[in-house]
Amino acid sequence: MRKQLLGFLALAACVALTACGGSQQSESQSAEEKQPTAAEVVEAVAGQLTFVDNMTTVDGDLFFDFYLLDTEKVEDACMYTSGSRATAEEVTVIKMKDAADVSLAQEAVDQRVKDQRAAYENYIPEELTKLDGAVTFTHGQYVMLVVADDPSPAEQAFEDQF
Repeated sequence: MRKQLLGFLALAACVALTACGGSQQSESQSAEEKQPTAAEVVEAVAGQLTFVDNMTTVDGDLFFDFYLLDTEKVEDACMYTSGSRATAEEVTVIKMKDAADVSLAQEAVDQRVKDQRAAYENYIPEELTKLDGAVTFTHGQYVMLVVADDPSPAEQAFEDQF
């Protein structure tokens, strides 16, 4: 219960931090197609998952240290990951400014999983099971990575955001 409370507090902080700089729904956009912030999507998806570790939000420059993307091409991003780094657990959502650049985010997510595999291979090899089961989803300009013991609820939670 305490871990979940801490997780939700961290997500709330992510929402608060991205509220000022996050993307806003354009008046010209169709009301049918919501444009949630990356933090809102992470919060919704993470709320459907169970994590072993205490989770924390990573944003700003540190996010771009983990995901080597051109900051000029990323509209919004939120990363929710193991606070202690004792597990490979993670939910990351990246929204690109242009749908044509979604492949760049997908490549960055693939590289992140490879980097995590290399990091955990000798550190905590039990985490490789989670990394082998990592899932990614895309919707328009959004790309999401989920690394968890059971990522199965993530896809529906992700799609429900749009």
